Amino acid sequence: MYADDALICQYGQDGTYPSFMQDPATAVRVVSMSGFEGKIKLRMEYLSPLTRDVLTVQPILLGSRAAIWETLFSQMGFSFAFAIILLFSGLLLVLIASFVITFEKKGIAFFWLGMFAVSTGCWALGENNLTGLIINNPTLLYIMAFSGMISFVIPLIYFGLTIVDFHDSRLLFIIALIDGTSALAGLLLQICGIVSLSKSMYLYHILVPLSLCIFAVSMLYEGIHYKNKSALRFTIPIAVLALFILLELVNYQVRFTNVLTSFFQMGVMIFILLTGIVAGFFVCDALKLRSEKQQLEYEVSLMDIQVTEQKKHHQLMLENAKESKAQRHDLRHQLAVLRSYSEGAECTRISDYIDTLITQIPAEQGTYCENIAVNAIISHYASLAKKNGIALSIKLVVPEHIEQITDSSLCVIFGNLLENGVEACNRMAEGNKFIRLHSRLQYETLTITMDNSFDGRVTKKNEKFVSSKRSEIGTGLTSVTAMAEKHGGGASFEADGLVFQSSVYVRV
Repeated sequence: MYADDALICQYGQDGTYPSFMQDPATAVRVVSMSGFEGKIKLRMEYLSPLTRDVLTVQPILLGSRAAIWETLFSQMGFSFAFAIILLFSGLLLVLIASFVITFEKKGIAFFWLGMFAVSTGCWALGENNLTGLIINNPTLLYIMAFSGMISFVIPLIYFGLTIVDFHDSRLLFIIALIDGTSALAGLLLQICGIVSLSKSMYLYHILVPLSLCIFAVSMLYEGIHYKNKSALRFTIPIAVLALFILLELVNYQVRFTNVLTSFFQMGVMIFILLTGIVAGFFVCDALKLRSEKQQLEYEVSLMDIQVTEQKKHHQLMLENAKESKAQRHDLRHQLAVLRSYSEGAECTRISDYIDTLITQIPAEQGTYCENIAVNAIISHYASLAKKNGIALSIKLVVPEHIEQITDSSLCVIFGNLLENGVEACNRMAEGNKFIRLHSRLQYETLTITMDNSFDGRVTKKNEKFVSSKRSEIGTGLTSVTAMAEKHGGGASFEADGLVFQSSVYVRV
């Protein structure tokens, strides 16, 4: 630029821009006219670009520095503010995604939405003349503008693939792959100085709108044809974005606004707002499904516990039946011996033999409560306790039938408590071995307490007792707690010196 034939500004000469740029990036400059008075003759000379057939010359603004800034803000302030908001909202969404993804994998949808906002923000910021005045790095703004333009559709497609379970997503994956490959190829060609983005962008003027159209049609088809709830929610944001893109195409012809991307920018802003709301509903649905899944897993785990306990009880019954069969078999031989003694009139030997048989007869099952199943479990462990010299004190109130809780659930609780108690007593090398088991029914609550002696050695992990048989949380106490909580109750366990205290309550 010359003023009265004196050079006052120059830009874009060889060696003043990076070698990978075939042409210098568009720059915005404010040139001071101080030192000139009266009428001034301005002359501008342009070098022909290598990568374009057409050169667009922007109108020159003449006036004070403040007036020029004010004019640029009035013309492009909205676009500049829009770009800044997009960048910050995109980074915020990425941060939100990093938090949500820790407990819900599909929170990655916020990441893709954030990257879409960042891409469109870079595009809008890089091509804004106001940005060119604030950031004196035309090459950086050039790369930002074209990178955002050629890549913004990629995170948009992945966002849609994340929040919508398409019946057939192969087409969209192919489109995203083509877009990503072409965008990477364009950047590499630019960096290598082979083909400038300003020249290859005409390919993206076709590829990007085509990808958007395929994406929109796929989303609408999925929502309407398959009644996909997520796709239907996404229909309105897609329709808004498509409408504003059409308005932008019209704007290129009739010039509703001076800034050519203003309609697209408004459409993107509304799209991100609506899509953020859709993503919120999506994450809420995902969390709800996760909660239901956890509840089902919890129910299955309780069923597994009950099945395990029932197998244990069945095994006890089989052992009792086997023992009874063996006793019946032995009884034949014993009766034969008695007959031989009686034939020989050996009364003393008969008396001694009968005394021996009496001591071998198993003790009769005790009656500890009205519930038959619970009584059988307690009788079994009471027999084990007596054989191992463990003093028992059992006072129970358990109705024959409780509608709110099954017999198998009660057997899980009583069986695991007594099993742990007997094992703890058997591990004692010395001292008084005892088990005190009590229960009572009051105010629709069945309360169970058990104190048993043990060797005083305990290990805890995450505030839970570790099994003495293996270095992990004890399954017996865990089963008791889970079964109690299932029926609106709870359980607590404490070690007080050489006494282990168990407390359980369930709603009945």
